[in-house]
Amino acid sequence: GGVGEQKTKVGRQGVLARDYCDQDLDDGLNRMVEDFLSKLVGFQERLKARDPMKAKNKRRISSGLREVMRSIRVKDAKLILVAPNIEQAPSEGSLDDKVEEIIAGAKSAGVPLVYALSRSRLGRALGKSMRMSAAVVHNADGAHETYKEILELSAKLRESFAETKKSERFAALRAGVAS
Repeated sequence: GGVGEQKTKVGRQGVLARDYCDQDLDDGLNRMVEDFLSKLVGFQERLKARDPMKAKNKRRISSGLREVMRSIRVKDAKLILVAPNIEQAPSEGSLDDKVEEIIAGAKSAGVPLVYALSRSRLGRALGKSMRMSAAVVHNADGAHETYKEILELSAKLRESFAETKKSERFAALRAGVAS
């Protein structure tokens, strides 16, 4: 169904995952993403200290739903990270609509989409004191190995999620309850 009807499910780490999340959640992936983000934030901060103008033009990472959407539109996104626990807001033009727009935009632009951390952990990993719903990586230089590992693991987690869903649908059909 649409985003407005989404239920929540609890991931292994107790994070409530919304139905827009089509990938299993995983502690290993979360640690990898935290490490990756802290490296990129460190590179970005170092450049900012050396050359503020260059840092502004050569951002490695941006956060926030608006920045993520803008990066997809201008084709400046290498990876999009979305927290699996963005709170539900079914009204028109709401957070749910923005999240759905980002997911659809990323998929149609062929930008990898990874669900990891929680809103508060994503904010902390980005060095911010507030919760963040999404972030976009523009440049993974210096952390490319971790970037590739994140893509590989998230692909496996997406496959296991799809297998679980298929099994659940099959079990529901066998029980005579179409889902």
